[in-house]
Amino acid sequence: MKLKNIGKRGTLFTFDDLGIPTNVYVINGKNYIYIVDTYLGPDIMEQVNEYIAEAYDKKPIIVVNTHSHWDHVWGNCLYNSSPIIAHEKCREKMEIDGLQQLEKLEKYQRGQVTITYPTITFTDKICFEEDNIQIYYTPGHTDDGISILDKEDKVLFAGDNLERPLPYIMSKDLNRYVLTLEEYLKTDADIIIGGHTDCEDKSLIIDNLDYVKNMASKEEIKIESTEFEQSHKANMNWLNKQD
Repeated sequence: MKLKNIGKRGTLFTFDDLGIPTNVYVINGKNYIYIVDTYLGPDIMEQVNEYIAEAYDKKPIIVVNTHSHWDHVWGNCLYNSSPIIAHEKCREKMEIDGLQQLEKLEKYQRGQVTITYPTITFTDKICFEEDNIQIYYTPGHTDDGISILDKEDKVLFAGDNLERPLPYIMSKDLNRYVLTLEEYLKTDADIIIGGHTDCEDKSLIIDNLDYVKNMASKEEIKIESTEFEQSHKANMNWLNKQD
């Protein structure tokens, strides 16, 4: 586990159990502590809790799931007494696929995982005004994606909508993905974080936007590296299966 302090009140926890960096982001708000995504299970999230207990004043915890994929929600079960916020489509997807994902991929769980669903869902956005936190619907990588904007520290946590070298596409609505990325560029955020990235600036958004625009318009994609090519092939394979 790697720790990085972000701004005045954020902490980025980065794990590498899956061979790629995966993030949990914690914001120490005035009224609540916000835990964004819960990774692979309770054993790992206990480490996050230990840090919170030592570093922050005791406050109620609010958990946020950026989307329904297993590598971001399996730790929910450690927080079954706290509110868990997600888009309504995230809960729907977890109810359909959550148990199947756990059975198929159980070797990756860290601790005993019980699929635990979001308890507060929304369609557009939820704001915590006193904490300067906005949680809002941002479909892209998937159609259940949400993002978290910390207006005080000017940090945007975008889940898997942003990634290097390319975003992984798991939604057919590429035009809506383009709109989400364009909206990101309008936000008053200086620090941009994806579910599997380091801290970046808005150049990450621009790079991902150019790619998704080209995919949406079916323009020729310039292959820039082996990793780029592999990610692009994965996206093409997924989209072709949807036809």
